[in-house]
This record gives sequence, structure tokens and C-alpha cells, in this order.
Amino acid sequence: MTTKTTDLQWEIQAYGMTKAELNRMVKTQAFPGQELMFAAGLLSDAQQVLDPEFNSDGWVSPDVANQARQYINCAKAIMFDVMDPSRRKAMKETV
Repeated sequence: MTTKTTDLQWEIQAYGMTKAELNRMVKTQAFPGQELMFAAGLLSDAQQVLDPEFNSDGWVSPDVANQARQYINCAKAIMFDVMDPSRRKAMKETV
């Protein structure tokens, strides 16, 4: 059994924010019906922080790798929310 604190800790390590904060960000920054494009933008952000141009020595620091992982997790969460009607309802209820 998980607790609210454990769930929030997991969300923060996975997304870099809580799921409620991610939902709020999508609601305020993505045009209605364009949530998947917003997710695609997050995947582009992950690509950019891993790009050799920003890591000229070919080494990606653990912090940068974690940032990319969080961008990818955020994009996946948005895609899952859009595809699953029960999750979509919860996403729209976030204030």
C-alpha cells in the first residue's frame, strides 16, 4: 500500500513536479486539443538536452540525463492521459 507522501515523492522524481502540477502546466500552456503536440515538444526538449552540441565531450552528466528522463516521463503521462478517458477526466479536473 502506498501513501500520499510516497506517491508525491514518486511523481516528483519521475516528472520533476507533482502530477497535479504537470496537469496544470498542460492546461495552461497547451492549446485545447493540442496536448499531444505539447507532449511532442517535451520529447524535443529531452532530445535537445542530450544533443552533442550541449555535451561536446560526449558525456552526459547524471543531472542532464535525469532531466531528459523527466521530460520523457512527462510526455508519456500526457499521452496516456489523452488516450485513456478515465485519466483524461482527471487531467481536466486539475485546477
